[in-house]
Amino acid sequence: MLRTILLQRLRWKFLIISISFFSAGCGILAPFFQKRFADHLLRSEEDLFGLLFAFALMAGAHAFLQLTIWLASRESIVVQNKISNQMYSRLLEGPGALVGKRPAGEAISLFAVDVPGAAGALDQALVMALGMFFPLVLAPFALHVFFGIPFHISILTLLSLAGINFILARRQSHFFYSFKSLAAERTAMVSEWIQNIRTLRILGWTKSIERKIFGIRAKETKNRVDMVTNGQWMNSIATSATYFLNAGAILYFVQYRASMGQTMGPAELLSLLWIMGVFLQRPLRQFPWSIVIGMDSISSIRRIERAMALPVERPHVLGAQSEGIQNPKLALDIGGIRLELDGKILLDDLDFQIFAGEWIAIVGEVGAGKSLLLKSLLGVVPATYTHYSVFGKSTSGPTDPAVRSQFAYVPQENFTMSASLKENVLLSYIDDESNLETSLPQMADPSIEKSLKLSDFVWDIHSEIGEKGVNLSGGQRQRINIARAHHSKRPIIFLDDCLSAVDVDTEKNLIEELFSKEWKNVTRILVTHRMSVLPYCDRILFMENGKVSYQGGYRELCERVPRFRDFIQRESEPQPTAPIEVHVNPIINPVIEVSDE
Repeated sequence: MLRTILLQRLRWKFLIISISFFSAGCGILAPFFQKRFADHLLRSEEDLFGLLFAFALMAGAHAFLQLTIWLASRESIVVQNKISNQMYSRLLEGPGALVGKRPAGEAISLFAVDVPGAAGALDQALVMALGMFFPLVLAPFALHVFFGIPFHISILTLLSLAGINFILARRQSHFFYSFKSLAAERTAMVSEWIQNIRTLRILGWTKSIERKIFGIRAKETKNRVDMVTNGQWMNSIATSATYFLNAGAILYFVQYRASMGQTMGPAELLSLLWIMGVFLQRPLRQFPWSIVIGMDSISSIRRIERAMALPVERPHVLGAQSEGIQNPKLALDIGGIRLELDGKILLDDLDFQIFAGEWIAIVGEVGAGKSLLLKSLLGVVPATYTHYSVFGKSTSGPTDPAVRSQFAYVPQENFTMSASLKENVLLSYIDDESNLETSLPQMADPSIEKSLKLSDFVWDIHSEIGEKGVNLSGGQRQRINIARAHHSKRPIIFLDDCLSAVDVDTEKNLIEELFSKEWKNVTRILVTHRMSVLPYCDRILFMENGKVSYQGGYRELCERVPRFRDFIQRESEPQPTAPIEVHVNPIINPVIEVSDE
């Protein structure tokens, strides 16, 4: 990734390096014309050209420096865009991408902290490195040419300062890395805390979570104190270096001239102070920080590379695409479905066929594999298949965009945005000032109202929904997701226990008006625990231990499959409740009568 950042768009990188060199060149030539102007001034001669040229060189040095910074910032934006797109594409490839088994909130830290940190190799580290490298290389030549100072003295002095700064900079980079790691851990935990704050508050678990967050924050604070202390040492050494260099250079130059029987003139002193105190001041101050930022960028790059290298098991078709039954009346023909997670086989060699317009219900005990089968059909989990055909056409599997365009999905975990009801059905944020008829002509209000009405949800479509649907009941959130599926007008709809939170009357309306009438030509695959739905379905798949044990119509299965009949009876019976133990306070409640009923 570092090679990609530094070597892509080489023409622009070469331009940045060239301009930085021009900036350093202008800066090192300015004292030569300053000296020339001062010499003429001492002889009472005019040298307007020398003065103007010295000024032009100093202005040019600053102008080229600012241009270097601007170009590097521009390249940094390009790099951030490219890395972010690569990470986002990776995130969409499947579960485990970028974060593995770590909290999903760590992906936020990768995008928010590490992407800009990696791009800092350009807009900060590269600019600082170039602004440091060229002056430190050119300065010994200038000191030797202008003042006769030997190369080895200048180089040894600069290398000594570089060594001290490098030790401090390396230590500082360790603090920076710890800071990012702790911040990522805290961000992930805070993200989970905020998402589940209401549940945690109800259960009384907020204090334990807070203590863990505060513990991480305490580590961050100690790390930051150490980081600031080390940084102050770096700043002090880098700032003081220019003063010691000025004093040392002047003493050496005076002695050097005295040994040759010469004196040091004001013009030479002015030029020497310019080189040591002005020209080298910024590079020496930036030297330790360029190392820190460079190492920090490398640590961000490594974090991103490790995240990108995490394995993602994608669903895929093992056999040739032509192995399926080429029957256009089959909405789905999927063979050899196999799912293995953490070494355990959850679905083994299942075949799944459903005709166009058929309504299939998948039922079974908890843990039988119903939702996993549905997610395998959708490609949400890393299942494998021997073939995967949609409407008689062989495909490469559910990850194919053409296949996904045929599917609508109502998940078990209902998704709602903090937006209007209309935006939630459209699943997009809409600018209130935009013209809906112009921007989204195919998504007019009547169609949204129809979808909501068929989902038994009668609200103003412009009503605002709180974060995660806080203003709605569980049944209302489910019906919004059902309305979204209806509005998508997809030919195949997957429904994962989408009636679990609706009341009996609402369920009846949904079955009669939407599932049986409006969707009579739509292929429906429903995972459900509501036994009242089953008589309406065309076919029922009864699952046990990750396999389809029996399939058929409701009446047929009830008559010939005792286990299915027992299952229906258990699910239909009201669940027994624990006896209520009543504690009577004779002072407050002297008499309480409790009937056996």
